[in-house]
Amino acid sequence: MKEYHMSSKQKGMRILRTLALLLTVFVLVFIFFYGSLAESYDYDIGSVAESDIYAPRTFVDSYETEHQAVIARNSVSAIFIRSDEISEENSDNVEGFFDLVSQERSIYSASLTTTSPITSEQAASELSVNIKQTLDAEISAESLLVFMDMSDSSFSYIKDKAISMTELIMVDDIDESMLESSIDSQIDSFKQSNPSYSEYADSLKIVLDALLQPNSVFDETATNDSAENSYLNAIQNPVTIDKGALIVSSGDVITEHIYQNLVDLELIRVNSMNLVILLRDFVYVAAIVVCLLTFLSVKHKNDSYNPRTFYTILITFVISVFASVYLSELSSLFCVVLFFTVICSSYIGTFDGIVLSIGNLLLMWPIYSFDIELLFINIIAIIVCASLAGRTDKVSSSATLILLPTVMTVFASLSYGFINNYTRDEYINSMIFSLVSSTASLVAAVGIMPVYELFSNVASPVKLIILSQPGQHLLKRLFLEASGTYSHSMMVANLADSGAEAIGADSLLCKVAAYYHDIGKLDNPQYFTENQHDGINPHDKLPIMESIAIITRHPENGVKLARKERLPLAIIKIIDEHHGTTYPAYFYYKACEEAKAKGLEHPDVENFKYHGHIPSSRESAVVMLADTCEAAVRSTKQTDTDGAEALIRKLVKDKIDQDQLINSGLSFDDVEKIILAFKQIYAGVFHERIEYPNDNKNS
Repeated sequence: MKEYHMSSKQKGMRILRTLALLLTVFVLVFIFFYGSLAESYDYDIGSVAESDIYAPRTFVDSYETEHQAVIARNSVSAIFIRSDEISEENSDNVEGFFDLVSQERSIYSASLTTTSPITSEQAASELSVNIKQTLDAEISAESLLVFMDMSDSSFSYIKDKAISMTELIMVDDIDESMLESSIDSQIDSFKQSNPSYSEYADSLKIVLDALLQPNSVFDETATNDSAENSYLNAIQNPVTIDKGALIVSSGDVITEHIYQNLVDLELIRVNSMNLVILLRDFVYVAAIVVCLLTFLSVKHKNDSYNPRTFYTILITFVISVFASVYLSELSSLFCVVLFFTVICSSYIGTFDGIVLSIGNLLLMWPIYSFDIELLFINIIAIIVCASLAGRTDKVSSSATLILLPTVMTVFASLSYGFINNYTRDEYINSMIFSLVSSTASLVAAVGIMPVYELFSNVASPVKLIILSQPGQHLLKRLFLEASGTYSHSMMVANLADSGAEAIGADSLLCKVAAYYHDIGKLDNPQYFTENQHDGINPHDKLPIMESIAIITRHPENGVKLARKERLPLAIIKIIDEHHGTTYPAYFYYKACEEAKAKGLEHPDVENFKYHGHIPSSRESAVVMLADTCEAAVRSTKQTDTDGAEALIRKLVKDKIDQDQLINSGLSFDDVEKIILAFKQIYAGVFHERIEYPNDNKNS
């Protein structure tokens, strides 16, 4: 029934935590939504601005970007490509021209032997008509006359040159503007290389001008593709407006451009837009929360925070994000993430504090318009602050916890300003706000820590240091009412501190828990061996089972007293678990002997066991082993290190065989380190002191 009740309780706690986390997510979403949502306006195109409006963040001017993209698309020049078909047609036209000339020359030559010869002028005129009909080209008879009168060799040479020049011209991509200059270039080259034929150059130019046409044609597909690429390139390199830029002045008319800028900045009240922003914020918050929960579930798979710690951290997490909504209006560097870092690291350790604080900072980041300087400075501050606040070997002083992270924050601010070439005013502004925000956060955290401890009852380093002071109420009672138990607890504390430090456990918690682990003996101190004097043992007059009841009840009595005195839950747990489910061997064997003498069966060992639970953490296991070893070494009066080590190994093996360490998280390597640490402590205890000479010996 007890197991079922505990399992139901744990199930209920898990449900409550899940509900609390879901509620936290929704609270963070709304904080995030209203914190990152800038002031909005009811303007339309044509409205008159009632006040100056500045850009709350750097943004893309979509209107101007689109405008520039359209200009870029329309500014693309038409693309022309060389046409092979036109180039070949030009060559064919030139060859066809010379074929027609050749035919007319033959007719003209043949007529000279007849009774009615034709003149060269008549032949040229006829040739002009044929060219018009065949090649659709206008060449005057006067220009063609030279082709009738030249010799056959000259004609053949000119023909070859004309065809060659045509091919050279058509090799390139020639448009209308280039054609004439290309022909002139070829003619000039002809004149220079053929001075004896230069008289034909002008006629040849006239022919080429009339027959050739540009071979460059418009490529619609390539032109459209180029225009589209120019458009996309402009879109992908948008026009941006920096944070703080004036969007519209008071009294200005809201143009279409200005209105679009206000929409881009989400400064126009549109319900549908707000829903989109809310959904976007939810996705952002959910991504960070899922990441943090994944980290915690993997790192703390086999253990969990106590409820008070859980809710304390959760509330602090939300408070710091909520505060940033208002503090961000003062400056983009006024951030209180270090307040959360101190609380979180003090309660659950450095590494967890760093991870959760960075998640906390990321949730604040959009509220500060994704300021990179804020992120850089505070990540450095988080690491330094968490390293100090989360130490378990010793507690950093309040001054150190405030001063060192503040100095690192200012140094980070200077570093960021240096790499970004800040002006003097920018340096001063950055340093002042970094200094003020870090100092305020740290002072607030240190100041409110006692209030948190009253609520959470968590074993924070500060509280553990306070509880370790000899003047504490319970320790004074232990010293006065059970001095033997007090001495025993001090030795257990030394062993536990050394053992915990050897395996990287919380040595401060182990040490302080050891001070209080036997406070349950204050109910009946004289019934425990270390407090008995003059050989008087009250158990000699009690039945064995009554003695067992007194002895095994002291962890339960300790838990009750610890709760009454509001000791941290971690210490209460160790008090409950420091004997686990073992049994006092002396009384059990004594009961077995009595049963044997009376001819009875051995009593059930379950009736002799302590009513606590087996250690559920490394710290609890270390205290158990330290308590067991100290009591045994004291009772056996060991005086040498080797004997103490052998006894310690036997006692540890007994605990392992009794399954007392299965839930502690200790590995065999950890156990070995603990044994060696205990041995080192006893080596110091057993160390022989030097005998000092007696000054009065010879007097």
